[in-house]
Amino acid sequence: MINLSLNKQLDIIVPNTNKALALVLKEASPSEIETISKDKDLKSILSSLLQGSAQSSQGDKTLLELAKNNPTLKDLGNVTSTVKDLLNTLKSEKNPLPIETTLKNFLIDIKELSEPLLKEKIQNSGVFLESKLKNVQNPQVELKNLLVSLEKNIAKIDTPNAKLLSQNIKELLANPILRDASNTALLQTPKDDSAALKELAKGVERVLSKVEETLQQTTKTSKAEAIFLKETATITSKLAPFKNPQKLATHESVKEILSEDLKSILLKAGEEIANSSHPNQGELLKLVDKLSLQIDYYQLLSHLSNSSSLYLPFSWDSLEEGNINIKKDKEDRFYCDIDLKLKEYGELKLKLALYEENQINIHIYSDNSEFKNIVKENISLLRSALIESQITPKEIRIFDTLKKNSPYESSYNHIDLGFEVKA
Repeated sequence: MINLSLNKQLDIIVPNTNKALALVLKEASPSEIETISKDKDLKSILSSLLQGSAQSSQGDKTLLELAKNNPTLKDLGNVTSTVKDLLNTLKSEKNPLPIETTLKNFLIDIKELSEPLLKEKIQNSGVFLESKLKNVQNPQVELKNLLVSLEKNIAKIDTPNAKLLSQNIKELLANPILRDASNTALLQTPKDDSAALKELAKGVERVLSKVEETLQQTTKTSKAEAIFLKETATITSKLAPFKNPQKLATHESVKEILSEDLKSILLKAGEEIANSSHPNQGELLKLVDKLSLQIDYYQLLSHLSNSSSLYLPFSWDSLEEGNINIKKDKEDRFYCDIDLKLKEYGELKLKLALYEENQINIHIYSDNSEFKNIVKENISLLRSALIESQITPKEIRIFDTLKKNSPYESSYNHIDLGFEVKA
């Protein structure tokens, strides 16, 4: 069994398997396994396979082809359909399970989609779960860094109040919780330190109160003092939330991620459904398992192709299926391949290249004459919409369906999703 985790100590937080990778390896031939693990034992290749610094080895390329051509994975269908099937199956129960509300909120109609909402849906699509967990910051470390910055800033002012405040901050930094704070604490079993956190939060509140007193006595008599006031105000605004002891709990950030991410929610839903008396329990478990496998598949494709590969996280009646692949090169150019299958117009491929921050090239590929005529008639509207969004369209061209791989394929640099496989 191949367990997906941040590292060996995080199995409790992410107790799932990458089913897509397990399926590919299960159905690989002996010669394919030999290619994948050439010059390495299989455990070593799997241990480094999904590291953020993948180097597109021949083993990775072989695995990518195996994943793309695996009959089970090819016939999975699209995520939107699976979510809809899951919702329809859940509706037969008078007492809805928590996941029903979550899925309804997740599967928003494209007509209601905004830029911030799309960003949120992508971030919580499940594809980036391990990356978010890997990069989560211990709030105690954040508080410690803010207090250090504040103390350095306060030390610039030579007044009795400022000297007293500086001493108070140093005393708070000597608190054992802050003194020993580190991000590795997130990997350890949470301690019942609620009383200590309450006391620490009170200390933050006292410091903020004294900062306010000091600021009131400081006037903008010089450019240096004006800068001091601005910098201090910025730091104290970031410190304010830590007056709440709950914000200091090391696992609050992790809990927030787990409560919003679709992959995490599916893991929890599987347990809830298994323990429920839902009349369609068996079918629900199959659909949850299928949706988890689909997300695992996008994660696997992302790492093996050095890109961010994901499904379209919204509902669109005209769409049968679709996915997005985003890559970035060393010159900060972004490339985006959007592959769609439309109910009325068939296959549609869009290839976008964004460079110099706001310059974009768009290539549109379709074999449907009616669709291509619609695009031609509306290109001026597309140009205007892009310009209104402060994006300059340098090139918009329409082609017959592309018969080969993306022309950008060889020029990508890796976008790190940051999880690893443990065999």
